[in-house]
Amino acid sequence: MLPVNRRALDVEYRECENRWVNDVALGRLTFSIMHGDGNVIMVVDERLNEIPSDSVDGVLGRELCQSFRSVRVDGIAFLRHSGDRIKMTYFERDGTHSQMCGNALRCSTRYCRDRGYIASEALIATDDGDKWVSVTDGVIRVALGPGREFQQLTDDRYFAFSGLPHLIVTVDDVDGVDVKASGAALRYNEALCGQLGHPEGLHVDFVERQSTAISIRTYEVGVEDETLACGTGTAASAFVANKVWKLPFPVPVATRGGLMTVDMNDHGLVISGITDYVFTRAQDRSPLSTR
Repeated sequence: MLPVNRRALDVEYRECENRWVNDVALGRLTFSIMHGDGNVIMVVDERLNEIPSDSVDGVLGRELCQSFRSVRVDGIAFLRHSGDRIKMTYFERDGTHSQMCGNALRCSTRYCRDRGYIASEALIATDDGDKWVSVTDGVIRVALGPGREFQQLTDDRYFAFSGLPHLIVTVDDVDGVDVKASGAALRYNEALCGQLGHPEGLHVDFVERQSTAISIRTYEVGVEDETLACGTGTAASAFVANKVWKLPFPVPVATRGGLMTVDMNDHGLVISGITDYVFTRAQDRSPLSTR
């Protein structure tokens, strides 16, 4: 459980009582705020809130994420029901639409399983295609598809796509990296982004090898800062470590928010780690509560 000031959060959200965005009354929403190894994700169940599909966009996502000051919400996953299928649409903190977020998929998987929306093994639709998810003995595992577009750029720089574009920079001491400054310089390097075919910008992972494991720190597009964990970054970094250093799967990955694991199965790169609730605001608009 992340430490949060629940009273302050409740006050902050009640300040949204009379705010409307895209015909959505912010102060009336049911939602959960969850985290995957410290990567804080808001989950909005569109069925409970009766949100029209054309109201879900980056403007709404940004307004919801930035409604809080007591905790930084890194992004938001909107869950839409279509028959017995679930579709996850994800926006970063600044409203940037991302086709995939590994930790949002983990949070969405737990949320959906807890409510009986999905079986212990299922597919969740995303803008990067259908993704295999699994909940077994309380362990959330989600597949991001195969590692793609691998390139070695220099002796210490690699590129991989794991649902999002990731630049992997190998370092001797990950703790000594100024992630925000160094990450931003690479994320906004137009020549590099153009060379790699991703003008939208690059997530940047700084990776240190630790014998048979790796430690990483990630600068995320849309958050424009370091996050405690990045699911797609964890997957991309382990994929590169396997190709370059021959580290066998499953690869343990130490993030700032906790230990994650990257494995490989028929559905591609599979990530797992801590997935938990921070708090939930109930449909009756009661104060925020932990789960």
